[in-house]
Amino acid sequence: MKKTRQAISFNIYPVYDYLCHTKSLIRGAKDYLRASELLFQQRFYEASALNSEVSAQLSLKGLLYKLGVEPPRTHRIRELLSLVYTRLGDERIRDFTRDNREKLIILENIRGKSQYGLPPEDEAEIALIITREILKIVESLWNL
Repeated sequence: MKKTRQAISFNIYPVYDYLCHTKSLIRGAKDYLRASELLFQQRFYEASALNSEVSAQLSLKGLLYKLGVEPPRTHRIRELLSLVYTRLGDERIRDFTRDNREKLIILENIRGKSQYGLPPEDEAEIALIITREILKIVESLWNL
């Protein structure tokens, strides 16, 4: 009986898809942040606030995927930050969350306010500022 050699195939596409998805979440987060900045400048505060919240979520979920953690289906930014902290143990995340608790709560609540009412200008501005800070943290943790 003649033995035949079988080719061994490796499917690299799931890893590739995973990396592309992770990077697309970060790219999307940056796009939503830029949209939020432009909308805020034009005084479209509810749209700006919503884009800020989406940006923060996407950036944290992208980082969680990169860290090998399936992010939960949640809009709670503090929960996502907690998952990143649990995975990395980086004190900057714990300190950031503690020091910005009130602003993070505003950011978490802004989705409902912007979809079902008008968030005040100051809350839209807080959402924009805290989202910028979240993206800076995500970028600083990206290559750990």
